[in-house]
Amino acid sequence: MWCDMARGLVTAQDDRLMIDYRLRVINTGLVVSWFGLIVFIAWSVSLDDASRSTEYIIAAALGLALIVLTFMPWRRTLGSWIADWLIAVWCIAALLAQMVVQLSSASIPSAVGLLIIPFFAAATAIAIQPVITVGVASVIAYWVILGESTGYVTASSSTSLLAFVGATAFVALISVRIRSQIQESSSRYEELASRESELAGQEQELSRLYDVSLAIGAGTKLTEVLPELVGRVADAVGARVGLVMLYEPAEESLALMSPIWVAGHTVAAEEFVLGLTEPGLPQRVFMSGDAAVLNTISPDDDADRIARELDAERIAAVSLRVEDRIIGVLLVGDKEEPFTNEDLETLESVAAPAALVLNQMTRYEEARESSERMAELAQMKTDFVSVVSHELRTPLTSIIGALSTLRRPELLPEDPRAQQLIEMAAKQSNRLRTLIEDLLVMSRIEAASLPVRPTEIDLDEFLNELLASLPNGEGVSIEIDPASRGLVADPDHLARLITNLVENALKYGGDSEVSIVTAAARDETRLSVVDHGPGIPYEKHDVIFERFTQLQPHATRSKGGAGLGLSIVKGLAEAMQGRVWFEPTVGGGATFTVALPSEITEPESASN
Repeated sequence: MWCDMARGLVTAQDDRLMIDYRLRVINTGLVVSWFGLIVFIAWSVSLDDASRSTEYIIAAALGLALIVLTFMPWRRTLGSWIADWLIAVWCIAALLAQMVVQLSSASIPSAVGLLIIPFFAAATAIAIQPVITVGVASVIAYWVILGESTGYVTASSSTSLLAFVGATAFVALISVRIRSQIQESSSRYEELASRESELAGQEQELSRLYDVSLAIGAGTKLTEVLPELVGRVADAVGARVGLVMLYEPAEESLALMSPIWVAGHTVAAEEFVLGLTEPGLPQRVFMSGDAAVLNTISPDDDADRIARELDAERIAAVSLRVEDRIIGVLLVGDKEEPFTNEDLETLESVAAPAALVLNQMTRYEEARESSERMAELAQMKTDFVSVVSHELRTPLTSIIGALSTLRRPELLPEDPRAQQLIEMAAKQSNRLRTLIEDLLVMSRIEAASLPVRPTEIDLDEFLNELLASLPNGEGVSIEIDPASRGLVADPDHLARLITNLVENALKYGGDSEVSIVTAAARDETRLSVVDHGPGIPYEKHDVIFERFTQLQPHATRSKGGAGLGLSIVKGLAEAMQGRVWFEPTVGGGATFTVALPSEITEPESASN
């Protein structure tokens, strides 16, 4: 459309430019012709009575012809081929007038006046045939005048005639050159006009995209963005009502999105659905993908329920397309004037970015709602785990205390089977207590409510006491870098963190050696728990710190564990502003390294 308009505009401007040039030359020729007629009449008056009658007749004929030429609608006539031959007749008449004057004079004929006429013809006529005709006529006129004056076959007349022919050709070439320059200028003007038209179209497109971008920035929710977007589209075509209907695949229908845009305001809309099998403009546009207009809607027409609901006399609709998929229909209505093809082009140009905005905003709304539901479920789960863990810990503490009492020598049953059952119950109770404590710590980590109480720790003493309290802790070696002997951390969190890593190494490292190695690096202290067991499968490297991840399920069933140990290690390290990572041990095995800052910076909220 824009290209067609540009070509039409350029052609019109090109024709107008050439016509304006030709009109200026014709007006100049009319002035010269009237001046020549006055001179001719004055010359006729100076003749004797016997010669005046013929000249008067010629003067009257020339005057009548000039009147006709003066009042002729040249702007309209120049668009036709008749203008070129009319100019040729005009030039030949001027030649005849000059011949009459010069043949009646005894002086040497003048070639200047005769040269002006072919120049005028070449400057005003477009076709080459009239120009050649005038040129040949001017040469013949000069030859006749020259022959009557000096003789037809003389060296002097032949030389003068050849010079006149050359001058006529030269004048024609000059006029052709002038016209080529005008055409070149016209071509450049055509190029500039084409660029201007393209820039105008691009400017309009950018203006619409800018309006869409403003609508996008109107809010973060679809209910905020939608009316602004639809309102700008409606204003672009002069409509008072605008709305969007999105496709619902489950119901095979188009559902109205609320709110809608009415006369510069947003109006909440009730639920309104159009089945795709119903007749109507929105359904037709959605199914075909082509924009459509209804400029005449009868009040009794039931074919368009949406038009009847809007009480609009005119409606226009375009499809909302994302790539090769149509997601809905954009509809505007209630315009004072009928919708035009330009209105449809405007709607189509805005519909593409609008469809992208609506599609992304709809996905964002769905993702946000899903995220809110997931966050709510996660909070409910955390609260549930916290409550249940507290409720379980109280009776479990009593059970563990009772079992500890029964294990005293004076109360221990004599039956070996009873003693075995008490030992098994005590062991499983402690295992259950560890699981409950892990769940409590995990819920506090997820809720970001885990308190951190940093204290200066002597790692040598701290690690030795910790290993002494662990079963099989005497088999773990310690290598402490003197530069990392001191550390500021929460002792309870650090103890649980190292305990989980050491128990994992002892549990899954087989009979391999387990060691704790410390090192100082920049502004942090690193503690590594190293084993030389079978290691961790490659496919588990990316998930080992996730909750409930069991690296060796078959071993977990026999050795126990819920898959929370490494997740708790990561949460405790991050709570103390540190980090943790895994590396395969050289020669086989697993190495888990925890890096803690030399000093823990307390959050501002914690100090207030």
